[in-house]
Amino acid sequence: MSALSEARLRALVEARRGVLAELELEEILKRLLVSARELTGARYAALGVLDSNRVRLERFITDGIDEATRHRIGELPTGRGVLGVLIADPRPLRLDYVADHPQAVGFPDGHPPMGAFLGVPITIRGLAWGNLYLTEKQDGAAFSEADEESAVMLADSAAIAIDHARSVDRARLRQSIQSAELERGRWARELHDETLQGLGALRVALSSALRRGAGYEAVVTDAVVQLGEEIAKLRGLITDLRPASLSELGLQAALEALAHRVSTRTGTEVKTVVALAFDAGAERERLDHELEEAIYRVAQEGLTNASKHAHASHVEVKVIERTREVELTVTDDGVGFDPASASRGYGLAGVRERADLVGGTARVDSSPGGGTTLSAIFPATRAEPYHVGPDPADM
Repeated sequence: MSALSEARLRALVEARRGVLAELELEEILKRLLVSARELTGARYAALGVLDSNRVRLERFITDGIDEATRHRIGELPTGRGVLGVLIADPRPLRLDYVADHPQAVGFPDGHPPMGAFLGVPITIRGLAWGNLYLTEKQDGAAFSEADEESAVMLADSAAIAIDHARSVDRARLRQSIQSAELERGRWARELHDETLQGLGALRVALSSALRRGAGYEAVVTDAVVQLGEEIAKLRGLITDLRPASLSELGLQAALEALAHRVSTRTGTEVKTVVALAFDAGAERERLDHELEEAIYRVAQEGLTNASKHAHASHVEVKVIERTREVELTVTDDGVGFDPASASRGYGLAGVRERADLVGGTARVDSSPGGGTTLSAIFPATRAEPYHVGPDPADM
């Protein structure tokens, strides 16, 4: 039987309506913290968002703590102590005094005193996404059963809103990437039909002048050689913008061609290892088109970073399909860098967006002087259903 009073239920309905009305993720999270404090009478509220492996907090958002106090506290929590209990065991946790818990690790200097504690998980599609934390009741009392029930119901509403907001974000991102791909195709056609043909015609004219004239042989010869090099570069750019091998021959052929182009242009030795469950040449057995394109573009970004930024001598690109997932790794022996301070030039944000669009995750492991590994894991989706074992209809 519910422990909520009629007044509490009315307040909860309004709070849930407010959370569900938001479409932007950041606004949902802010509304959740404010509503949770108002419903339970908590002095402080926080939201911890789990990392892709669901073992630590990658974001920690607070409400009720002013900027000066936040500055004194220093580094934000990552999931140790009592906060880690909810990560390991995502069930509601209510404590009269948080410091008495056997896994409590205490508070850093400058942290406001906190006694009563209430934590509830936020679960989306059966997977833990984060945790809502409430501490220190305004009246000094412990959190009640009604507080816990309210927090759980509010967290459930927040999970629905967050899932919807992420779907909206993915739709926007998909539209943006599709537009970018169309633009890539347009530029590839423009370069081929105008720039490349114009350079080719100029090369022919210079070659003709070289055969007829006298005295300008050295100059014209150099110009012809230079034009040949520029034409080769443009052909490579056109192929990078819209690789025909990806749609026509499949992921393995496209990656091998990409590796060859990078090696030819930069001198970097690139090795490719592709192990998919089926022959990439069979259209019905290939990975989903959007997934193939995501894997290709992430690998392309990794190779660009390895040759342009890392100045690597050797790079290995591996695409391995395992049960229900495809793993991509791009490993180089370059100069490495600090991922926490990487500039936009590395394109890491775009890599993560590409992976997220098809339900995957991406990460970068590197250190100055230690090389770099870009890794991404994608769900192994295909355009048509397929069977690993015998067809059930034949059994």
